[in-house]
Amino acid sequence: MWMSFNNATTRVLEFPYQAKSPTLKKVITFDEAELWREVDRILAEDTERKYTVGTNLYYNMLLCSNVNYWLDQDTQLYLEEFMAMKQFNIPLSSNIDDTDYHRFVIFSGIYEEYNACIEAQQKKKSNG
Repeated sequence: MWMSFNNATTRVLEFPYQAKSPTLKKVITFDEAELWREVDRILAEDTERKYTVGTNLYYNMLLCSNVNYWLDQDTQLYLEEFMAMKQFNIPLSSNIDDTDYHRFVIFSGIYEEYNACIEAQQKKKSNG
């Protein structure tokens, strides 16, 4: 959500590639498995749960990964669906019992991160 909301610029990085790890503070070789280990390390660092998962990943993964890896076609479709539902007040389902659980979980996460993006944007405007 954060990368899409902020129109993050992608870099051309194809596995394997070298970049500085935000957690290890040194240049390492990233393959897909190492990228996901970096995600785990980033989330483990926020022991106080001071930030949302999306906030942590946005500000750290931009340093060492390709935005297009995270904003793949499926993710972009979920974001577009969420925004259309929000904009046009379209319900996720006719009732909670008929709601697709997988979609419910995804949209719940998007909703949380969308609100965090709006809050960060408002805070930035009021400070600047």
